[in-house]
Amino acid sequence: MIELYAIADHPGPPLPTVAPLRAVPAGDLAAICAPAEEREVSPETLWRHEEVVEALMRDRDLLPVRYGTVLEDDAAVARAVTERRDELAASLARVRGATELSLRAVTTDADGDAGGSTSGAEYLRTRARSSAAREAVAKSLHEPLAALARADVRRTPRPPGELLRAAYLVDRDAVGTFTRLVARLDERNPDLQLLCTGPWPPYSFAER
Repeated sequence: MIELYAIADHPGPPLPTVAPLRAVPAGDLAAICAPAEEREVSPETLWRHEEVVEALMRDRDLLPVRYGTVLEDDAAVARAVTERRDELAASLARVRGATELSLRAVTTDADGDAGGSTSGAEYLRTRARSSAAREAVAKSLHEPLAALARADVRRTPRPPGELLRAAYLVDRDAVGTFTRLVARLDERNPDLQLLCTGPWPPYSFAER
């Protein structure tokens, strides 16, 4: 059995030595794989998979493959890549030269001002106003960051304190500009905490 880590161009640079990796070619693409090991899913195994993918992305463009993707042998891997060649090539072209940055905007005002409402109708009106205000703040953060990105994905914020949860596909040479803008937005919004992480492999944009 073979575990898949990424899809990349073929031929490509030498593979890192972080795992017993090999490239299974399929035309102008290759699946980067290693022998699958029987092990329980744990934070350690997930992080180990991520370490390998991050080592691969240091010197090549790639489509990361999520943990747990296993095929029987090289022939099955090559066949799977060949069958989806056009789709995979288009996805790889979309992320070429870019990386993923993630952002969370968190406020300590978890419940807004709805707690003081004295009636059901007033409570609903207050909640509506609070929701609109939170979305306006989220939009004021998201739009300038999205303008620096090739693509972006907004996800549903997690209650109670999150206003914005998003991923951005950013050109590698624009990462510094992006993170400096995050720092400026953080300074302008003292009631928020902006948490920017990455660069990551472009998981959020690999299949869009």
